[in-house]
Amino acid sequence: MKPRTSPAPQPFHSRARLHWARALGTAAALSATTLAAQAQPAAGPGLQVYGLVDAAVGRFAGPAAGINAQDRAVTKLDGGGMSTSHWGLRGTEDLGGGLSAQFELSSFVRNDSGATGRSDALPAPVNVAADPVFSRAAWVGVSHRDWGRVRLGNVTSLLFLNAITSNALGDSTVLGPLNLVTFIGSPLTGGTAWANSVVYDSPSIAGLNASVAHAISEGQGGGNNAARLAYARGPWAASLAWQIVKKNPGTFADGTSPNDTRAWQLAASYDFELVKLFAHLGRIDNRGTAAAPLNLSYRVWDVSAAVPVGAGRVLAGYAVRRTSDTVGPVPATVAGGNVERKVFTLGYDYFLSKRTDLYAMVMRDSTQTRTLPAPPSVVSAQGTSFAVGLRHRF
Repeated sequence: MKPRTSPAPQPFHSRARLHWARALGTAAALSATTLAAQAQPAAGPGLQVYGLVDAAVGRFAGPAAGINAQDRAVTKLDGGGMSTSHWGLRGTEDLGGGLSAQFELSSFVRNDSGATGRSDALPAPVNVAADPVFSRAAWVGVSHRDWGRVRLGNVTSLLFLNAITSNALGDSTVLGPLNLVTFIGSPLTGGTAWANSVVYDSPSIAGLNASVAHAISEGQGGGNNAARLAYARGPWAASLAWQIVKKNPGTFADGTSPNDTRAWQLAASYDFELVKLFAHLGRIDNRGTAAAPLNLSYRVWDVSAAVPVGAGRVLAGYAVRRTSDTVGPVPATVAGGNVERKVFTLGYDYFLSKRTDLYAMVMRDSTQTRTLPAPPSVVSAQGTSFAVGLRHRF
């Protein structure tokens, strides 16, 4: 019998490569787990219970919609810093011949209080605290390995899906610069999910896939239309999303105003292994309503980065939304920055396991708002927020 021997010690550079590989693998697994919950069915037959619980303690300088000139920082526990807490059910049934039936039901939860809904960020008539139980997702569909997938119901909007899958801070609507300037307190309408939708997702062919969506009007406007084209191969990825929103009655799924809007967003990323870089360029056109037409355009751009360090990642992001058009004045107490908003976030996300991470973030929010009373003037406001949180996926 041969004696048991210990393996020879690895050289330092080999151990370093292994450490970085493990860190990158953990980061990729965490990101994939978070983003998969947005639109993917269960991997195999049967029923799956899934979700995410995120809690952050910190001092926040203003509402998510943007700081205003009279805001004061508030210390609070937020039920969702890096991701909005949620739970859901999803499943699939093999119908044979490569065809399967799928469904997903998903609900927001405010784990700081135990209530349903997202937050108190938006008051009535939107009132996201009063989201219906399955307002995050509620759809049924059929999928074929060669033909793609069709989904019917309440589905994540393609523009939101494009944003959260292509920036370093993922789906955060509290600390993520891109999501804050694009979807929160923004002139964009359509929200992050569309009710009464028909969505087609193509199969992936050589790294290329496409989606098209239509939200049926049902007498509440002209209906919404969207399309997304995405390509990923090796270390780089690119995607383009476009949408027209006319069905916007100010409900949980449809946004914050009755205005018709158009928007597009181009995203690109490259993984250099030592750092993964992301960039976005987009535009939002606010056309107003038939009774009160508008012609306002907003430019949106963003850069972000994820740098593996130790058992986690340093995350950084900077986003800007700006218009050179003359916008209507609002009271100085209104949040949002209807002329310009800039958000910068920097922090560290530490992985305790593949499903649990700790994070510490600092965010600087700056706005310029055209305010009343007459004559209108542009008022600047700035605020710094700090947050430490824990996120767990199941």
